[in-house]
Amino acid sequence: MKSTLLMGSTIQKKSVILAAITLLTLGAALWGCNSQPPPAAPPALSAAALKLSAEKERGVSFPDFGFMVPPAEYIGKYSREPIFRLKADFPKEKPQQLPAFMEKIDFKKNPEEYLVAARDYAFEGNLPNWDPFENKTRGWYHIPWLHPTQTGDNAYPPNGGTEGFRGLIKEAPVTPFQLGPQQAGKDGGYSIYAITLVNDMAGYTMGKMWADPNNPDPRATDSRYGGGFPVGTVFAKLLFTDAPQGTDKIDYLENPLQWKAYITENFWKSGTRKVTAVNLLQMDIAVRDGRADAPGLSGWVFGTFVYNGKVNNANKFLNLVPVGLMWGDDPENKKNVTSGVYPVLATTVNPELKETAIFNHKDLPPQHLGWNGRLNGPADLNTTSCMSCHIAAEYPPVTSLVPPTAVPDGQKDPPAQGGTPEWMRWFQNTRCATPMNEHAYSTDFSFQVAIALENFFNVKSEQVQGYWAADYQSARMPIARGELQPIARGNTKPPGKRKK
Repeated sequence: MKSTLLMGSTIQKKSVILAAITLLTLGAALWGCNSQPPPAAPPALSAAALKLSAEKERGVSFPDFGFMVPPAEYIGKYSREPIFRLKADFPKEKPQQLPAFMEKIDFKKNPEEYLVAARDYAFEGNLPNWDPFENKTRGWYHIPWLHPTQTGDNAYPPNGGTEGFRGLIKEAPVTPFQLGPQQAGKDGGYSIYAITLVNDMAGYTMGKMWADPNNPDPRATDSRYGGGFPVGTVFAKLLFTDAPQGTDKIDYLENPLQWKAYITENFWKSGTRKVTAVNLLQMDIAVRDGRADAPGLSGWVFGTFVYNGKVNNANKFLNLVPVGLMWGDDPENKKNVTSGVYPVLATTVNPELKETAIFNHKDLPPQHLGWNGRLNGPADLNTTSCMSCHIAAEYPPVTSLVPPTAVPDGQKDPPAQGGTPEWMRWFQNTRCATPMNEHAYSTDFSFQVAIALENFFNVKSEQVQGYWAADYQSARMPIARGELQPIARGNTKPPGKRKK
């Protein structure tokens, strides 16, 4: 399969041919046994085939997904389910109009109003299917090259890559009691999967990075080369989990918003995939806001929601309850406190934080939050924060996703190195489009963009069967929620653009 990953048109062509062969085979059998003509293909498959043809005519050349049930199984069992199509017809001109909520609401004075407005902006035109092809209001897009599985001994996540119904990528394991006091679950048994949409501002930068689909330019998101996501960029990510199952119970996930997804049986131990129901757990928002360009800040604003079925809104997407908003990582606050030990029975808000606002009202299920009360969602570690992870987004992955001793998750004692100078490197308000390690390219706070570049160049390297000198310019740290050792070491020269 890897030999066909580089050229999206190849894998798409094979999918269409295979689907056509399957339909012809079924048709021949029906004609042989009946005098009536065969029935029409299922509407979902016909629509997908037509749209795929339109994409090919438009020159789209990115694979849609990495894992899917065979076409015959889809036709026989799942034809009512969608088939994920990657939207990557990025705008070639920078949009001029900022999202209206950015111009009307001050994120510091009215953080909850700002976050809810950002959520509603992302919802407009994208519901109920979270499908940007259906959006008639504005352009939204996917990030290419999240489809392959990671390879190698330190691959994270194991057996990852997008599945074919909804485009969900494997994101993180769920540790015991992470999601609630009745969610026992074996460590690594449950998983988190996610799907991200980016708006037209982000799409413009993605278009510059992937202008040549066979030679992406990592400089597009690095300020040292004039890159970075423009003010007005919005990332919106939905996170789902296969918990709860069996005797486990997570009360706020009752009355769920469910999708079917083709996922692995568990996070760590099995690569076998099956069609499973997944429940909406969390929504993350990241906004590139010019008001966050103030001295000492990063230029980004991050927000998180948690699903609560008890809200019981007719539109289940509106059961997403705001957890909090952050516009900085409070780098002066070095107090080493774990905000929530699993299982969490109440949300503990830290009033000392100046750059995080937590909305601890009646509809918010108890949250573990991040290190010393910084913002994190239920899918995230209780020893980090939204920003402390995203500042490490770079290619190649020279910097670990989390600081030393940040895992295991849910630990009772504060992390051993919490508050030390080494630890605090992850809690600085690093400027947007600036890498933590100068020998890598910044992917401007987007780990999915970093993963996409890593996927692409790993596959390309395997196909070409050669090495680039740039591979020896810095130590490489696999993207992981852990403390993995670098897999290569090199000199200290700054990165250069890969050649074709």
